[in-house]
Amino acid sequence: MNRIVPAPVDRETNDRLALAGAIAWPSFFAAGVATMVFFALIDPDELFNAAWPHILLPREFAYTLGFFVFWTATLGASSFTALLLRRPKDAQP
Repeated sequence: MNRIVPAPVDRETNDRLALAGAIAWPSFFAAGVATMVFFALIDPDELFNAAWPHILLPREFAYTLGFFVFWTATLGASSFTALLLRRPKDAQP
């Protein structure tokens, strides 16, 4: 009988993946909430007409673009928080 042996787990890689998940997941959630609140108050068609009246874009594009803008902003904030929470012994040369 053949057994599949899992690859050895590298502790540093595990820690980095855990940190990436701890940064990406809350920022994804916050971006979703921010997108819902923002577009509940602001109509994307009116926003595009006020900013770029000569460009016609579908409403779905505005929702998608807005989500990724919020996700980028919250990802930066989460990354900066993770950087500030590092202890001196965690710092690598």
